[in-house]
Amino acid sequence: MTITKTMKPIVVLTIFIAMAIRPALATDQALEVLHWWTSDGEQAAADVLKASLAEQGVAWTDYPVRGGGGDSAMAVLKARVIAGTPPGAAQIIGPNIEHWANLGFLQPLSDPVLNRTELFHPVVNELIRVDGARVAIPLSIHRINWLWLNPRVFQQLDLPLPTTWSQLIDLAPALREAGIVPLAHGNQPWQNATLFETLLLSVAGPTFYRRYFVEHDDAILNDPRVVETFRLLRELKSLMDPGIGNREWQEASRMVAEGEAAVQIMGDWVKGEFRAWGLKPGEDYLCLPVPGTTEQHLYSIDTFVVFRDHPNPEAVPAFIDTLLSPSVQRAFSEAKGTLPVRRDVSVADFDDCARAAHHVFVQAGDEGRLAPSMAHSMATSPESEDAVFEIVHRFFIDARVTPETATAQLAQTLRALK
Repeated sequence: MTITKTMKPIVVLTIFIAMAIRPALATDQALEVLHWWTSDGEQAAADVLKASLAEQGVAWTDYPVRGGGGDSAMAVLKARVIAGTPPGAAQIIGPNIEHWANLGFLQPLSDPVLNRTELFHPVVNELIRVDGARVAIPLSIHRINWLWLNPRVFQQLDLPLPTTWSQLIDLAPALREAGIVPLAHGNQPWQNATLFETLLLSVAGPTFYRRYFVEHDDAILNDPRVVETFRLLRELKSLMDPGIGNREWQEASRMVAEGEAAVQIMGDWVKGEFRAWGLKPGEDYLCLPVPGTTEQHLYSIDTFVVFRDHPNPEAVPAFIDTLLSPSVQRAFSEAKGTLPVRRDVSVADFDDCARAAHHVFVQAGDEGRLAPSMAHSMATSPESEDAVFEIVHRFFIDARVTPETATAQLAQTLRALK
């Protein structure tokens, strides 16, 4: 079409209006997202989501709440909901999803991809659905029962990689003599609880684990295997350094990365941290399953929910599309150290740790051996979780509390909260 002199002012005016409207749309299309991803690796993973959402014209308004495990984030979220100012979306995981849905705060999600149950693992489909309605958006799967090691430490000291608890304990004198902390850890309640649940899985296996943390089966609450778990927890504490007090998990990871410590027991978000620091798997760090859990998968699943009546409901479809996009799932999982929740996203070119985790997750899922993390809000109610945190932490910091006493206290509390 040829533009005549009389048409030019109209065309210019149209372009001017379009340019003026575009920034307004970008501003209006914003979604406030509350989460607890504050470490280097977690922020890098969140940036993947922000960039993809921005490509769809929606600004991710960040509301991060510091604190590993998400306890602080949940406290902030409750306060905001009570005040009548919930965020547009929030990271809520495990049974908390059903709790918030039953209170009527969550928006049911009718996205067609979410309704394709064949795209997700059965445990994921079960997690995101309440009374038949989809109320959460799944993103990625964590494996928590990992041992992270600095290979150079073991090579330089000519020490074998520990595959049993006794091996790790026996290596401690040689490591200490070389000025290296055998086991890096942070003395925070959620970290102590994470270590405890990992040890229980190692000592007793996934069936016992679920009976204990999910079902609170009275028949096994005072079982000798729980006493053994507490004993092992205290023995492993002897491998730690005096500076563990309130140390953040990523600080413990840094100790392993820099060769100050040999090993850390923690979830695969450590791998995301290592990646953010430019470390290479197989060269700068190694992953081994926690002793006794080679075929077990202690899991947590990243999920988000959307709240009713927030200011920009038109941003929700783009948010869901972003989280469920195969390319975003891949990029996010690589950055955070996790597995995609979509079964059609291949992990063939992921690192060895991820491929091993994927194999075990699928196999354990098929055989009914998956273990939902208590410490990361996947297994039980917030009240029971808080009780475990308190009792395990008290045992960890007070040598006067015996394994038998801690077992009895925990049994009594879980029984009362059942």
